Amino acid sequence: MTKQTVKQIVNGLDVQQIQGLIDTVKKQPQVAKGRFYATTTWKGGFYNEASVKDFSLGGVKNETSRPRPFIVAGDHSPEFLGTNKGPSAVELILAALGHCIAGGFATSGAAMGIPIESLKIEIEGDIDLQGMLGLPEPGKVRPGFQEIRARYYVKSKAPREQLEKIAKMAEDLSPVKDSLRAVKFSSQLIVK
Repeated sequence: MTKQTVKQIVNGLDVQQIQGLIDTVKKQPQVAKGRFYATTTWKGGFYNEASVKDFSLGGVKNETSRPRPFIVAGDHSPEFLGTNKGPSAVELILAALGHCIAGGFATSGAAMGIPIESLKIEIEGDIDLQGMLGLPEPGKVRPGFQEIRARYYVKSKAPREQLEKIAKMAEDLSPVKDSLRAVKFSSQLIVK
């Protein structure tokens, strides 16, 4: 008789697959080395289109996983001299941070066996546009975010302490947040 394994899906993720990935990377750390690619084409003014398709994992370029590229439009609002054909680059950074932390919530929660019923992440960031304009003189005002704040609206039957642990793991293990580590970051967990 063969032992039958039952798939345990938590937060839309197969818990066995998470553990299998962890075990594989523990045995062969080189398979976790990734490289991601994006190609941006300037269309005029602040309007650009980025194409994202291929990636490398474990030194092997994957050109077939995605049948066609994702196209991400970027622009500015008219108030910032744009044509409103997409979010600005700094808004895309905030969206990417939210995507990454949400994925971390799902993965960490699944690994801990904690279902998340719903999650909404609000992220806001402060920028002084003088920096981008080189005012009052170049280098005087930082052109990027001075501070980023996040609020996590979480619905789960898990105790708050466990949700706080998941939130911390989602932040601490976020590649996007880590890439923004020179920016002051704060967050707030709101349990529904």
